[in-house]
Amino acid sequence: MSDPNSDYDSLADLRDASRERLLTEIGMLRQQQGVSHVAQMKREVLASRDAVYGMSAELGELRVKLNRDVKHAHQSGRELVRTTIMQTPTWKIGKFVMIPVRVIKRLLRKK
Repeated sequence: MSDPNSDYDSLADLRDASRERLLTEIGMLRQQQGVSHVAQMKREVLASRDAVYGMSAELGELRVKLNRDVKHAHQSGRELVRTTIMQTPTWKIGKFVMIPVRVIKRLLRKK
């Protein structure tokens, strides 16, 4: 004769075994997801770092170009002012008058 309690115990054991197996699988899946999630986060951090390095290099290049352009504009502006001002009659007369004055000042300084 079969014992009704033994059937119940074997069903309970089956349920417990199935439950343990499911819990183990869930734990393994969570671990795999955690590892893949960490790997994905590492890739994102590395990609962000590379983007920052690239932007930093680009910024440096733009600064060099800006400094060069500013220097060039400054020199061009000076030359433009010199050529424009030096062509005026006032500048020419002032230069004509000041040359002898400069020569006299230099001679007086030497003595």
